[in-house]
Amino acid sequence: MLALAGLWSCRKDVEIFKAYPPTLEAIQHLLEQVPSASTQTKFVLSGSVPDTMLATPGGVRVFLTDNEHLFAGADGAEVPCSSCQTLQVEVIEALHKGDIISRGIPTTTITNKLLESGGMVRIVVTCDGKPLHLKSDRKLKIQIPANDPADDMTVFSGVIKNDTFVGWQDSGLPVFQAEWPEPNGNNTVTGYELFSPDLDWINCDRFVNEQTTSFCVDLPASFNPVNSTAYLVFDNIRAVAVLEADAGSGTFCYQHAPHGYQVRIVTVSKTDDGKYWLGNSTTEIGTNATLNVVPQEVTEQQMLNFLKNL
Repeated sequence: MLALAGLWSCRKDVEIFKAYPPTLEAIQHLLEQVPSASTQTKFVLSGSVPDTMLATPGGVRVFLTDNEHLFAGADGAEVPCSSCQTLQVEVIEALHKGDIISRGIPTTTITNKLLESGGMVRIVVTCDGKPLHLKSDRKLKIQIPANDPADDMTVFSGVIKNDTFVGWQDSGLPVFQAEWPEPNGNNTVTGYELFSPDLDWINCDRFVNEQTTSFCVDLPASFNPVNSTAYLVFDNIRAVAVLEADAGSGTFCYQHAPHGYQVRIVTVSKTDDGKYWLGNSTTEIGTNATLNVVPQEVTEQQMLNFLKNL
């Protein structure tokens, strides 16, 4: 806090400048710095667009086919790509757990059930700055690289309400294991191939079908839902759940934690004095467990480095 009095002690209209208290918005601003710039790619096309494949630095591939009949505008009318002076396709990847945390897209359904992700992307398409969506009878082919693609994955769509991500919804569409050549043609890439009925956030997932239990984290009293967020990060699968805060007790809990999984509890806090605090503990999910976590003070850069390497 910085207080500035007037030049004369008798002056009554003393001005006091006080920084805003830390909030979850400040933490979100920090998290936005975690993803690498290479995870967000913009492709700009114009005029008649032939069938084409767009490849990102991270290896995600998006296929545009029959492009005169692929997209529609907000009113539902078809928008041929040739009618766009500028057709922009933005692809955002979330292939790492730190990116999943930072982008606020945990691997949980709209009913908070846990999913194992094979990788997720967000695809935003605009025609001369106006948003487009897929026509109802079309699907978008996407390939996501994975070293050891799993079975039984299906396509999930991200559900957004009031500009807030609320979870993933199963489309019921299958995801296929696939191979394709590297750009240089020397090696083969393995991964997932899917056909999404929607744009925006797209995920290939399968349910973690294990017996579940409540899992909670207790933090010291100075860390609360106003200045802290907490996450359950799974060790051996690409899965992240948000621990929801109880405003009364200050406890953070997830009600659908699967038994027997090795997990890392990560908490991110910023206190009134502007300091960052990182909670980092490992455990195995048991029955109705509550774990005490004591965050440690870290620099902003240390916090970012930790999250980038999850």
